[in-house]
Amino acid sequence: MPSTTALPVLKPYVTPAQTKDNLDWAELEALDISLLKQPGGKQALANQVLNFINNNGFFYVKGHGLTDEQVNRQYAIAQAFFDLPLEEKEEYACNSAAGDFRGYKGRSTGDLAARDNDERYNIPKFTPEHERPHPQLINQHYEEIKEFSLHIHNKILLPLLRLFAYVLEIDEEYLVQVHRYEEKGLEYLRYMQYYPRSAEEDAKLGNLWSKGHTDYNTLTFLFYQPVAGLQVQQQDNTWKYVKSEPGAIIVNIADALEYLSGGFLKSTVHRVVRPPPDQADKPRLGLIYFARPEAAVKMKPVRSPLLERLGLQVPIDNLKALEGVTAEEWARARIAKDHRFRTGVVNQQETEILGGVHQKYYD
Repeated sequence: MPSTTALPVLKPYVTPAQTKDNLDWAELEALDISLLKQPGGKQALANQVLNFINNNGFFYVKGHGLTDEQVNRQYAIAQAFFDLPLEEKEEYACNSAAGDFRGYKGRSTGDLAARDNDERYNIPKFTPEHERPHPQLINQHYEEIKEFSLHIHNKILLPLLRLFAYVLEIDEEYLVQVHRYEEKGLEYLRYMQYYPRSAEEDAKLGNLWSKGHTDYNTLTFLFYQPVAGLQVQQQDNTWKYVKSEPGAIIVNIADALEYLSGGFLKSTVHRVVRPPPDQADKPRLGLIYFARPEAAVKMKPVRSPLLERLGLQVPIDNLKALEGVTAEEWARARIAKDHRFRTGVVNQQETEILGGVHQKYYD
């Protein structure tokens, strides 16, 4: 809950410098959602979506209404959180074994360290179902974290969902009505930090910090983080770096939206690799928001005139397996499977997630 005590002075967040390496960057479209308020803006953005959506599921969002100062404040809070003593952070550990990522997840250690090189703190929606203890630091900044999270949901996520519904030629409120903030759901803001490893350690692991995967939510919003390492898989199965641009949010489409959109909006395959030499010794601090459907929403594709014309559909095996499965069940199953591998319960990442639906992993 919010703190009534005076706020401590946060150490200012200093944005890392961009790499000087000549990396192979992916070409991403930028959607300026401020155009939605202008005549003809919605159709112009819809045309952009139709032109780029089959290339890859990453894009930039601009005109989102958040200032650099607001974003850097969240980074400063994140930085202060990860500087807390480990024993204090562990008091707020999440129950990932039960598919619950709310709270703190530490790095794996010892023989399992290679599987998990990041720590996270996930702050869920500011609704009664998610009332829970937080570290004093989070409580002291509770209201500004809440304001930041609500802005992402109401002023960025919902306009994008209306735009996607417009592209699909369905009721523009269809996707919005399964992402109501006040309803039960596992949406959250994440503070995340990868830690640098020696060149020798990384080489043993193929220089992978996070193996190629898709997310299991609706949309993932990644705020400005210039330490390079994020890569997106191309249609020819090669990988290109995703450049973080000042003032822009990187957005990737995830599993739930792929299913809900009948396979039109495809979940993005991405990974994190060792940063280039001029950044490899720096921690990679991340600020991420995971939008997710309401807990009770069934993973059922929409009927759309666009899909009928294109002949698109979710693979029939997945349709049958996911029949009756809710967004919460899908998310919890993915989190629990991740926990089993990360903590050594199993020694290989499990591909079958739920009801015969398989998750692919990519090198």
